[in-house]
Amino acid sequence: MITTIIFDLSEVYLQGIVGSHGKLEKILGFQVDPEYFYNEAFDHFMLGQITEETYLKTVIDRHGWDIAVDILKTAVRKNFIEIHGTRKIIEQLKQKGYTLVLLSNQGKEWGEYCESQYAYHTLFDHVVYSYEVHLAKPSKDIFTHVLTTLKLNPEECLFIDDNIKNITAARHLKITALQFTNSEELKASLRKFNISL
Repeated sequence: MITTIIFDLSEVYLQGIVGSHGKLEKILGFQVDPEYFYNEAFDHFMLGQITEETYLKTVIDRHGWDIAVDILKTAVRKNFIEIHGTRKIIEQLKQKGYTLVLLSNQGKEWGEYCESQYAYHTLFDHVVYSYEVHLAKPSKDIFTHVLTTLKLNPEECLFIDDNIKNITAARHLKITALQFTNSEELKASLRKFNISL
């Protein structure tokens, strides 16, 4: 029986950096690669090893953009908006008594900004950010950390994430996992586990 539900943050509860290239194109006046933000420094930022400013400078330098860090920072953060329907699902699960955990690959400044804007962290019993534990999905180590620290039985956990690599990693540890596409499909999938909202 499922007693604990573990949610990802970006592209599940909040729209993350994915899609922010459109906002940059309006500023820069030319096409931007949709995955412009991925580089080695991104991983270091997610692991709490460098600051947001240092990371964003590497993005600017890599692409040779004539843009200030603060402008890029603002463009990225404008993309962090709630995904329709997810908050309501989390609130309903909370009312039904499930233990709720947030497990997110997140940089410190982004996590703090998003919490200040949406206060989603108050919905969860436990919040685990990659920058705090210096581990990130899809490494099995971050899942093991959550299971061990919170004393969870993997077979009683349901993990919800948009990234198939993270889903696969969780399943290897006997955690039931669902790939998120939208809130309506999530509600339908939850019913398969006798979780009706």
